[in-house]
Amino acid sequence: MATVFEMARALGEELQKTPQVEALLAAKEAYEKDPEIAKLVEEYTKLHYDFEAKMQAGGISVEEQRAFNEEMKTKGEAIRTNKLASDLYVAEQNFNNFMNSVFNIITATLTGEEPEAAGGCDPSCCSSCGGGCH
Repeated sequence: MATVFEMARALGEELQKTPQVEALLAAKEAYEKDPEIAKLVEEYTKLHYDFEAKMQAGGISVEEQRAFNEEMKTKGEAIRTNKLASDLYVAEQNFNNFMNSVFNIITATLTGEEPEAAGGCDPSCCSSCGGGCH
């Protein structure tokens, strides 16, 4: 008889074959290979780091704070509207919804409930809906 850990590994291997995981990995790879989004994130992170360093070094003027907030807003919007960043966000949401459905089924099984009553579904349905129906 397989141990729980062996079954968990087998489940993980099966999960790798799902459209949700495949979409997440593809979106993540595209995101990580894009120099434009990498530059935007690097600029955003550096701006935030520099602002924090100035704050710790003795404060910052109201004007500097306004300029920082405006620049952070602009750079954040550029990241949010980037197609690859948006695609990655959607893929992450679909993956998380799918994994929550899987977890709900496991939890329902442990407690003796029907998976549907606990927010789970027939796993064959999740491949078409992304698991977001719960």
